[in-house]
Amino acid sequence: MEDKRSPALLAGVDFRGTNNATERVSEHIKPGRKRAPFLRYIRINLPRTVRLVLLAVVALIGMTAAATALGDIEPFPFGDPVLWAVCATAVSFVVVGLVTSARLWAWGAGIAGAAILIYLVGIAGTAPYVWNGASIPQAALWNLLLFASLAYLVLYAALRYGMIVAAPDSQNFMD
Repeated sequence: MEDKRSPALLAGVDFRGTNNATERVSEHIKPGRKRAPFLRYIRINLPRTVRLVLLAVVALIGMTAAATALGDIEPFPFGDPVLWAVCATAVSFVVVGLVTSARLWAWGAGIAGAAILIYLVGIAGTAPYVWNGASIPQAALWNLLLFASLAYLVLYAALRYGMIVAAPDSQNFMD
């Protein structure tokens, strides 16, 4: 709870949350408002864990693309080479993400977007569903291709908004 009679606040110095404790913090507050949007108050500062989660989700996208390409049902004409391209791109993304400290999360969004596009084109074609003659695991992996891609895009949006942070960045918490 803040003290309304604090000498610093009465003097007009809002020292909370700044590096040198002398400048006002109003970076995310819109003009005419008193508070920032609700989602700006959610901060998860686990950069290495978030980095590994993002890499794991892209690896899952690549695995599901490879499993769909290995399946008996081609989602659309010439779909297998496209699925293998997504798989190869995901593998290279994960390898680069593990061995370097590059900020390559926009590339992962491109992989996820390509996988969603493949899923949508596959719906118009002959997607591997049970009623099309696919096995239950194959149909589940096809749907997992969409859900993993959507999960990556949600995590990427949270990363861009500032709710989570991925290595090598940090939110510089002082606790």
